[in-house]
Amino acid sequence: MLLQFVKYNLVGVVNTLVGFTIIFLLMYMGFSATLSNMLGYAMGTVVSYILNSKYTFVSSSSKQAVMVKFFMALALAYALNFMVLQVLLTSVNPYLAQFGAAVVYTLSSFVMMKIYVFNS
Repeated sequence: MLLQFVKYNLVGVVNTLVGFTIIFLLMYMGFSATLSNMLGYAMGTVVSYILNSKYTFVSSSSKQAVMVKFFMALALAYALNFMVLQVLLTSVNPYLAQFGAAVVYTLSSFVMMKIYVFNS
């Protein structure tokens, strides 16, 4: 389990770099924090699925079933992220709000991957 947690976090670093690069680049270009967040997480989700299904988790379920569960779990994690982002945007800098929302996303997505998606 420790090795799996380490792999998940390494994939998370790559996923986060991709996602936040897109988020901050779009914000710098004048897009809203909310739209930037949506687009960044969408691209990060694709990277996350590819890397986690290949390197982190193993499942006896069909690839199609895992993919559906994966995207459902990340949709829920993103919904939590989005709600936290909206709350934080009322009281802190938008860049700090993105990081706070990311913590919620990371913790909730790992738990759902472990328990629901891959059952590992």
